[in-house]
Amino acid sequence: MRRGSVVAIAADDVPRSTGGTYRRIWEIAWPVSISTSTITLLTLVNLFWIGHLGTAAVAAVSLGGNILFIVFGISDIVYTGTVAIVARRLGEGRHREAFNASVHAVCLAVLLGGLVALIGGVGAPAIVGFFDAGVAVEGLAVTYLRIMFVCQVFLYVATALRAIYQAAGDTRTPMLINVAVVAANGVLDPFFIFDPGRVTIAGMRLGWLGWGVDGAAIAAALSAAAGMLLLLAVSVVLGRPFRWSLRAVRLEPAEFWRALRVGVPASVTMIARPLSTFLLLKVIASFGTAAIAAFGIALRSFSVNWIPYSGINAAVATLVGHSLGARDVREAERVVQRGLVMTTTLGVLFCVVYYALSREIIMAFDHEAAVVAAGVPFLKLMALSFLFSAPMFPLVSAMNGAGDTKPPMITAFLANWPVKLPLAYVLAVPLAYGIDGVWLGMLVSIVFEALVIFGWYRRGAWKRRAV
Repeated sequence: MRRGSVVAIAADDVPRSTGGTYRRIWEIAWPVSISTSTITLLTLVNLFWIGHLGTAAVAAVSLGGNILFIVFGISDIVYTGTVAIVARRLGEGRHREAFNASVHAVCLAVLLGGLVALIGGVGAPAIVGFFDAGVAVEGLAVTYLRIMFVCQVFLYVATALRAIYQAAGDTRTPMLINVAVVAANGVLDPFFIFDPGRVTIAGMRLGWLGWGVDGAAIAAALSAAAGMLLLLAVSVVLGRPFRWSLRAVRLEPAEFWRALRVGVPASVTMIARPLSTFLLLKVIASFGTAAIAAFGIALRSFSVNWIPYSGINAAVATLVGHSLGARDVREAERVVQRGLVMTTTLGVLFCVVYYALSREIIMAFDHEAAVVAAGVPFLKLMALSFLFSAPMFPLVSAMNGAGDTKPPMITAFLANWPVKLPLAYVLAVPLAYGIDGVWLGMLVSIVFEALVIFGWYRRGAWKRRAV
């Protein structure tokens, strides 16, 4: 159907080069890494403020955060589909079609975000009740989740816009807005959470509305809405990454289907791991609170690794899309090779650091002997896994950037469900390896996934994928 709207002519600064030099990868990668680091920092800041409300509040927000992490994986439908399609169209020099795909991406983000908000809001009590966290925690978590589910509409649209900018090679603009949004969220938190004067930091008495856990959610929602509106305003007023003109945009079911065909498998890939981890926690919990604590500490420490990887992955996906759009397969291969050198180097570095400092890392969070005893072997095994997972990242990114998202989905499912879950249980319980059996099962699943992905990549189907 045809609706009155706007159409864009590609801006002069939309990159025409498909060059995948180390410098070009770095130019795209570092702003994404900065954005990732600020989000990680915000998580810690939020936890700091919520910690003043007591254990139940911390447990409620932590539970809600884990649920939202899985739910936000649905946004990868928009993100990966947009990057693959828009980058390909720009590489082909079809800028009007790139803008048309961008409009569909934003519309799809509104639809998906609204659907998640509706279903999540209605189903929040049942979702929280599944974990049997206790009346106090569940009461706080349900209202927190309902507000945060509404927030998904803003986050999904912002994700679509960031993907459009990334596909055009501009990751700095979204980074600057993201840093501003994260800073605003961190500043708003204490004023929304605490009563006046409830908390004193550096001699300053903070507090205002006193809405507690709900205040944290409202502050996050307002910040997300402001970030989305700011990104939209920059896009329209400054014409980035496209110039806008008053013409008709054709909204077609085929274009939405194209985005879903690329994005849905990528979303399943994103959700497969954390969802399987929820079930794995049942096994880990059977070995006591020390095992749970060790697992949580290790996962939190791994968030540092993802900061540089996230940037490199984004750059590889974008430049592969540009190169394939320009029908320069050899350049796409060079992009992946350079990304492979970068991630593998980081993987070796992280392996050495985590293996050598495994005890110190665990003890930085918890000195309890049982936690250290459970956590050190886990960190050492995961450090070894970096030698396999790090080279896998640019290969998956290449396939995502090419729109060939089914192989990573199939591989992630096989590695995390038929391999990791049964193997971890069998090693831990029937074979009596204890908690170390769980850690070993996770290592095997990561090695399995990396080897299968390498096989898929070598087949080369991603080079011929049409989007």
